[in-house]
Amino acid sequence: MSTLKQLKTFIAVVEYKKMSEAAKRLYISQPTVSQMISDLETEYQTKLFERFPKELRITPAGLLLLDSAREIVASHEHLEQSMKHANSLRPLRIGATLTIGNTMMGTLAETLRQQCPDIDVTVFVDNTKIIEHRMIHNELDIALVEGIIVRQEILTEPVIEDSLCVICGMGHPFVGRESISIEDLRHQDFIMREKGSGTRAIFENIMLTHHIPFVTKWECSSRCAIVDAVRHNLGLGVLSCRCITEYVEKGEIQMLPIENVSMKRYFYLCHNQCHPVTSQMQDFIQLVKSLPFTEDACA
Repeated sequence: MSTLKQLKTFIAVVEYKKMSEAAKRLYISQPTVSQMISDLETEYQTKLFERFPKELRITPAGLLLLDSAREIVASHEHLEQSMKHANSLRPLRIGATLTIGNTMMGTLAETLRQQCPDIDVTVFVDNTKIIEHRMIHNELDIALVEGIIVRQEILTEPVIEDSLCVICGMGHPFVGRESISIEDLRHQDFIMREKGSGTRAIFENIMLTHHIPFVTKWECSSRCAIVDAVRHNLGLGVLSCRCITEYVEKGEIQMLPIENVSMKRYFYLCHNQCHPVTSQMQDFIQLVKSLPFTEDACA
């Protein structure tokens, strides 16, 4: 019978495609990882990986084990969380991407505390790629993200409408214009979000679709740093309208609508389908759907 440690190790090898990398992430030795995989293959009398010089590739039998392994690990972690708080609060680990963390997560957490004081909320804020990774590894119960989730194990539901906008400083040549064309952005300097950001991925896809090259002069995860660089006319920026309203109202930057190009998107509620939907997750879902966050922030 396979052990929980063996299944966690197997999942790590699938994720990182190398036993050495899995060993590094799990803080154990590579021979230990190799032995665990060998023991699993012996236990089930089948090959779980094809060995190639640069990586391991999972076999059909390995894929079959993977689905069950993830369910078992998720159920065990859910059991541990439940028993730790059996006589106290209901724990809820929420992930949020940076735009959401900057603009609405505080309101959500405060409202949830008021409505459900028995829920013990912890929040982790990072970009979509990192949130997705943490959900796959059952480090988060539920998340609200702005980017596209690619892993099929994670279920997503669009719940909040949002819009991106291009911004410029008050000394930029575009200032004073009511709108710009997509061609106006050709070879322009941009202050961009970091790789893995949903905001960046959506904008890059728009530019790629229209065959418009641009120059990334800065990249960072801080909304304030992006706005500050734009204010100093070091390049154009792309952020959610929710993030820049206060700066526009102060006259520090200007929004630049792009003619005939939609920059609308959705924020998505997501959770790992291997993770059971708890009562506290359901309370959070109902809260998100009930609050008036669906208005277009650029209107």
